[in-house]
Amino acid sequence: MNQEKEEQLLKKRLTELSKAAYHKSYCVYTDFLNMNEISIFHNMVREIGPVPYSLWGGYQGAERVRVLFHGDKAEECSGQILDAPLNYEAGIDCIHVKPANEKFAEELNHRDYLGAILSLGVDRSKVGDIIIKGKEAYVFCDASISSYFVMNLEQIKRTRVRLSIEPYDEIQIEPSYKEIKASVSSVRLDSIVAAAFHLSRGVTAELIGRELVYVNGKIIVSNSFALKEGDIISVRGYGKFRYEEQGTMTKKGRYGVTLLLYC
Repeated sequence: MNQEKEEQLLKKRLTELSKAAYHKSYCVYTDFLNMNEISIFHNMVREIGPVPYSLWGGYQGAERVRVLFHGDKAEECSGQILDAPLNYEAGIDCIHVKPANEKFAEELNHRDYLGAILSLGVDRSKVGDIIIKGKEAYVFCDASISSYFVMNLEQIKRTRVRLSIEPYDEIQIEPSYKEIKASVSSVRLDSIVAAAFHLSRGVTAELIGRELVYVNGKIIVSNSFALKEGDIISVRGYGKFRYEEQGTMTKKGRYGVTLLLYC
């Protein structure tokens, strides 16, 4: 299926869910969306009617998220972006994965965990972020398949694992950051991205031109796009960072900026 057709199908699905939520006065949600799909949603949000919505992936700062259309709150919150819902409202469970014997456990990466999960025959859209903490991991997924994971995922590569569904009130996922202090000529998108990943402005411009740079989930194709403090910038193939703070201009006409690179 070509990209244009996939985009049209996604737009149709989002519109249908929004209308269903509005007319039946209940909350409905999508599967987990990737960055491209989230950007498509942002670009069409004015087309889908007055129903309020939220984006949530199980924890604050999630990359893969669900769009929730809150038809039950359409009267009092028409068209508004709502605060993060509770995980059970979004149909999301968090699975804690840990080695059966930590002494003999391998150092597993994101691809290892995802590959083992998808080998069970699960669709990628049912799985959200995978957060790795040392030799353990937290996997956010559709609540309807969490028990299936727990019962069937026993080994990742050569490491035997144990899985459990994390109680909602015990989920404490805090992103890890590496602070970067940089001096830039401007707070344009190309300048900030170049500073975050130690790239030349030429390489950064190419990434932006190829639609690989997202700001708050939306594709940005302008090198001169002006960032605001608190913006989350994702660059496919490189990573994600938060534009935390802009300092005052120096005598040489440059700005000191603080960036928080997600680890």
